[in-house]
Amino acid sequence: MGARTLVAIERDADGYDLHRSQWGGEHVDRLVDLVRADEAPPDLVDPEPFRSGVSADELLDSLDPREFEAFVVADDRTEAYLVCRLGIETGREAATADDDAVAATGTESAALVPWPGEAAAERLRRFVRTAKDLLGDAVDAGLVPAPAATQYLAVRIARHPDTPDPAAILWVEGGGPGP
Repeated sequence: MGARTLVAIERDADGYDLHRSQWGGEHVDRLVDLVRADEAPPDLVDPEPFRSGVSADELLDSLDPREFEAFVVADDRTEAYLVCRLGIETGREAATADDDAVAATGTESAALVPWPGEAAAERLRRFVRTAKDLLGDAVDAGLVPAPAATQYLAVRIARHPDTPDPAAILWVEGGGPGP
């Protein structure tokens, strides 16, 4: 599958070009440096955009947390984010509240954590995978409702020691650590 990254590059007043990077999620530090220098090689970023003319307001709508593990935005500065899906996967066949939200909106809630660096991002990814597995088991066992499990995961991501600035997290589609 690869560690896919969505790369958004501003192109004057025409908006952003969106590119896919199949292995960019494993090389975000390098990708950010190359995009900043306008030298992203075709082995790291698809040279042809899959979408052009995307406004700044539409950028987050273009990000599918099920498809991308990282998000890089290059305009007057280059910023990178780790994409943390908040949906709790369970063994149940019945739809959870999060599945219903995805069906209704076409998107899934996620936390876009400012890129903490390669090592910290790997620790945070590992934490999110483990927490989602445990929370999915708790939902399956009837110990906690799926929306509460999703909310708990959001709080834990915001408080994780590898999250560089919890206030700078971008919450997609209703995600967020709550009050």
